Amino acid sequence: MKSSKDTAVIMSKIVSSPDYGKVFNDNIHGHILLHPLCVKFIDTPEFQRMRNIKQLGTTYLVYPCASVNRFEHSIGVCYLAGQMIEALCRNSGNDINVTTEEKLCVELAGLCHDLGHGPLSHSWERYLKASGVDWKHEESSTEMLKYIIQKYDLEKELKKYGLNMEYHVELICEFIRGEGKLLVENHFLYQVVSNKDNGIDVDKWDYFLRDGNSLNLSISFDYKRLMQFSRVVLDPHSNQPKQVIAFRNKEARNIYDMFRVRSDLHLRAYQHTAVQNTELMWIDVLLKAEKYFTIQISSGAKFALNEAHTNIEAMSRLTDHILCDIQYSNDPKLEEAKSLLNRLQTRHLYKFIGSYNLIFINKEIYNKSIDVENLKESLKNELQKQFGIEFGVTATWLNCGYPLINPLEKVLFFKKPLYNNTSVVFDDTQFQNVYPMNELEFFKRDINVFSKSLKLEDSQLKEIDLACNSFLKNFRP
Repeated sequence: MKSSKDTAVIMSKIVSSPDYGKVFNDNIHGHILLHPLCVKFIDTPEFQRMRNIKQLGTTYLVYPCASVNRFEHSIGVCYLAGQMIEALCRNSGNDINVTTEEKLCVELAGLCHDLGHGPLSHSWERYLKASGVDWKHEESSTEMLKYIIQKYDLEKELKKYGLNMEYHVELICEFIRGEGKLLVENHFLYQVVSNKDNGIDVDKWDYFLRDGNSLNLSISFDYKRLMQFSRVVLDPHSNQPKQVIAFRNKEARNIYDMFRVRSDLHLRAYQHTAVQNTELMWIDVLLKAEKYFTIQISSGAKFALNEAHTNIEAMSRLTDHILCDIQYSNDPKLEEAKSLLNRLQTRHLYKFIGSYNLIFINKEIYNKSIDVENLKESLKNELQKQFGIEFGVTATWLNCGYPLINPLEKVLFFKKPLYNNTSVVFDDTQFQNVYPMNELEFFKRDINVFSKSLKLEDSQLKEIDLACNSFLKNFRP
């Protein structure tokens, strides 16, 4: 096993090499240096397409400057992944052994974790769900990664830096998913990019900072302190020896602030009712266009919008440009979609009826793990049956990674070592009780109702509002 000094020497040699990668001037992290293999992936059309995929979906239609793209976020996550590995190696001493190949795999996972996103990012996932398709972008990300390697013959580049297709590429895919079986000893590496254990990872750190900057919202937590006071420990709650990331006990407040920032971003931006309104309309545009708008690949095969995810080449040709393609199409079959898109662009949005907080209306179902999609669909169908007009129903549904659980319960904390004692002493303080999370702020459960008809009298609005309250009050899963 290499000592921490040996590991530091290896890493310092890589960083100081004059031909090491490329420097990027990032507006969040400053001048950052990326490995040459990472640059090889960046300089492909499939990666560059992320310049034209907005990270915050339709949020830019409400917040004019919320036009961050997946491209710069991916570069930021790649950088932070490398920084986190170096911090863990410094802080954990002889307790861990991370090879340069493993570190590179984590960086590549950070770089490529969003390759599979469709137009307007998560809005595309919600469109596919509305079209009856269950799909997650992570699987397309791993598929796109392999597609790039094969298309541009990058296997020889991987070999140049000690990586092979059979093991290391699959390891990168596991890091993207945040779970896997290839690594047993260094389980903590799965927590760096996508932490399934407690939600503390560099992906969130970058998008909190990047999104907050574009939204002009202050970000109070300090990720650099979290890095400085992190280390790898053996999980005392695991039946099998498992190395995981832990933090100094004095950082509990900092971690609480991180989740508070997450909640704030969701409430004030990501799940703002006006943002949900614009996304609802955008999804309806795609639903009206999906039968007639196709993506053609090099073989000549064509795929409908709700089929593109089944072919990685078709997926690689999809970006936010489809909005312009629909808007300027001369196909008469797209007239209905074009008309609704024009309504969205001229701010003739759906009529907002109201938000209904389940904590006050029906605490019984708030406390249960319910199928929110079924709830939304049931309410929409009931309203359309009663009033004979079309409705849209969305949900402001906040979790901190776990339904109604304070994530501090899932974090391991350790105490400051005494004198020359190098052994780890855990702090068993119940920090979830020290920093409780208010239901209305951290676990909000609102059902939002919109009428797709603009011509509604005040008396009709009042009737619809009463019907929504009555339905939600009496709803049982």
